[in-house]
Amino acid sequence: MTDASPPLLDLILARRSVSPRFLVEPTPTAEQLGLILRAAAAAPDHKSLRPYRFILIPPERRGDLATAFREAKTEQDPGAPAAEIERSGEKAYRGAMLLAVVLRVVRDHPRVSVSDQMLAAGAAIENMLLAAMTLGYAGCLRSGISATSRRVRLALGISGDEELAAFLMLGTPAKTPLPREDAIDGLLSTWE
Repeated sequence: MTDASPPLLDLILARRSVSPRFLVEPTPTAEQLGLILRAAAAAPDHKSLRPYRFILIPPERRGDLATAFREAKTEQDPGAPAAEIERSGEKAYRGAMLLAVVLRVVRDHPRVSVSDQMLAAGAAIENMLLAAMTLGYAGCLRSGISATSRRVRLALGISGDEELAAFLMLGTPAKTPLPREDAIDGLLSTWE
């Protein structure tokens, strides 16, 4: 970063994911969450399809999600040791605020490709992370077997034409994320 870089660019370059175990209370207020969602809606979205939605998992429902995670692990690996199954359930309690990221891609849209819609969802998530950071919070995105599990989808009420893509966790960073080198080698080539 240079002294001449605009504040928004500084924010983008400083954004880092924070491990869920370091995302603590306080979390965004209802009003702040509304702003974060408005930032999501401001992302590029060809034909305004809004091919995503979010499900807030309130603290009192984390136990239900933990049960679904354990059931998903058992379904995926029937011979898994009890300790491993229990660890799967513990993931439902990570991060102070937890949102499920649901994709609702229109597969046969005449003008907007599936990849275009996936890019729109990714841009919406990045806007949410940047908005949260602007408000003094941090976040991270996690997926894995829980995000693809039939049991978890059923528990969250996700319809057959939707896909549970990941979980977005937000909170106050209890630890400053480590800086990283933003190497851009190999990111750009010139068509010759």
